Amino acid sequence: MAILDEVVSLDEVPQGKLVVVYGKSSSGKTQFGSTFPKPMLYVKIGDDGANTIKAAKGVDAIEASSPNRLKALLKELKSDTKYKTVFLDTFSLMVNEWKDENVFKKKKKMTQQLWGDLLQDTEELVRLAHELSLDKWVILSGHEVMDSIEGMEDELLPDVRMAVSKGARTYLEGMANYGLHTVKIQKEVESPEGTKTIIKYAMDIGPNPFYWTKLQVDPSVKVPKRIINPTYKKLIEVIEKESNNEKEA
Repeated sequence: MAILDEVVSLDEVPQGKLVVVYGKSSSGKTQFGSTFPKPMLYVKIGDDGANTIKAAKGVDAIEASSPNRLKALLKELKSDTKYKTVFLDTFSLMVNEWKDENVFKKKKKMTQQLWGDLLQDTEELVRLAHELSLDKWVILSGHEVMDSIEGMEDELLPDVRMAVSKGARTYLEGMANYGLHTVKIQKEVESPEGTKTIIKYAMDIGPNPFYWTKLQVDPSVKVPKRIINPTYKKLIEVIEKESNNEKEA
């Protein structure tokens, strides 16, 4: 069979549903992820964000305390038919888990070779997550990091992205179907009873000079810069609205 015999129409190519959501601690990442379709498998990595979503229904949990365990889990999930969503929280901490397993416990120092091994293992995890996202929603949550040039912090715009190694970040951002940034908004409001603190959560989804974002929709279609108190439903409404606009055009 020739390779060209495998050619199909573009609309028959499977579309991934790999979501990368990142932001500062307590910016609403885990709460947002918990709104995705159920049944959901919550994969705990490092810190315990599960405390914030204990009331969520239809969510099972498992701990992936090492890169090898996470690799095995992602491979096993490819044959799973139960879960509609797999939520890896917090994916950026897998770098710490990798260093602990391959460097600190073995009393080694990070060498150029080990940095290369870390990049390779991280890329494999992202690849496995993307393959899985062809069948179900896969969410990778992470902390944010700001890139800057030492001594020129006040002269350059900050470049805020997920906290993984720079080499792995390029691969992660290329494989992601959606890149979303979360932020906590706190505002003081005066009332007859006194000053009240109002807290809202927001998600940057449109083009942004500071934060990396990504939506796989036609670039000619305008999308809102932010979603306030984001949920899966609100995100899908934006995506489906843009898809419908493309079909009507």
